[in-house]
Amino acid sequence: MQLIAQYLAMDHRSQLGTLDIALLVRALESKGADLRALLAQQGIAEYDWSRSESTLSYTDKLKLFHAAVQLYPNEGLGLLAGRQMDLHQFGVLGYAIRTSPSVLDAVKTGFKYLRLNGPLFTVRLTVDGERAALQIEEAVDISELLPFCCEFFLAAVVSIYRQLTGQAMPLIQLSLPYSSPIYCHQYRSVFDCPVHFNQASIELIFPRSALELPVAQYDAVALRHSLRSCQAIVETLESSQSLVQQIKSRFYQQPMTPPSLEELAQDYGCSSRTMRRELAKYGVTYQAIRNEVMASLATELLLQTELTVEEIGYRLGYSDVANFRRAFRTMTKLTPSSLRSSHVQGEAGFEVTRKDFLRAT
Repeated sequence: MQLIAQYLAMDHRSQLGTLDIALLVRALESKGADLRALLAQQGIAEYDWSRSESTLSYTDKLKLFHAAVQLYPNEGLGLLAGRQMDLHQFGVLGYAIRTSPSVLDAVKTGFKYLRLNGPLFTVRLTVDGERAALQIEEAVDISELLPFCCEFFLAAVVSIYRQLTGQAMPLIQLSLPYSSPIYCHQYRSVFDCPVHFNQASIELIFPRSALELPVAQYDAVALRHSLRSCQAIVETLESSQSLVQQIKSRFYQQPMTPPSLEELAQDYGCSSRTMRRELAKYGVTYQAIRNEVMASLATELLLQTELTVEEIGYRLGYSDVANFRRAFRTMTKLTPSSLRSSHVQGEAGFEVTRKDFLRAT
């Protein structure tokens, strides 16, 4: 047996991504749940799940999962949520996955950068002869939530495979360590393979050849840029994260609605004057950081997309294209049109480090 790739779950004290919460919220909405009341009961009513930078603790995530399952017991809520997985909502990681050359490359990329969305499981991909297996282990004991979390994750895997290849994932068998639920017929419709309950481990087995299929939207240039973005974000997460790095990350993640100096100060529990003073220690100002990020994002959009200058300005928070043109010229000494028309790869001198904000395109 050969280990091909693995994702080791984050420490239980870490903050986790909330892509799965956004999918769960959508599933609950489809069932007519009172989301406002449910989220308020968990103390997380103020969260904006559409923001890629949103995070949630293990404890809060499990509390919400538990409340949702209690609200709709024995209905296969995890299967419903997982089937709604859409790579276009996966941010920069989804962009890297769906532009990979093959399913195997997509899996390796996904495992390498999966911490950007922080699932609860440790996941391994192994191959043995003509068979491949996705093996899952609990990072923490989630007891009665294990069926829900398994259903959620595995249904999402099947959905992603179809999005990558345009084909159903050819599964051989699924082994699960818990008893068969009363809605087990839903497993057959989702996985279309023999499902064995009360097993020693969690394992999804499929033909090794399924990993060799090409990805329909493979794009070498887009992949290169999105991988660079993934790596830059992970390095920021793994660094000590200076104040400047943290603020840059906020701007990259919220290009249309960048936080004001006052909003940043409030988030850090200080006054705007104190925030200015702290930034001065790094030799920068709020406006300088914002200009650097906006110039980088604008340059990437101008050189790597066919969006109009007006559309680019809108994506960066400018309702008036004239204001965007003036701001861009102030930041770069070039007009957007002149940069685009005279483009030679790299001549603009800006290092492009983010592409996740393009997830809506």
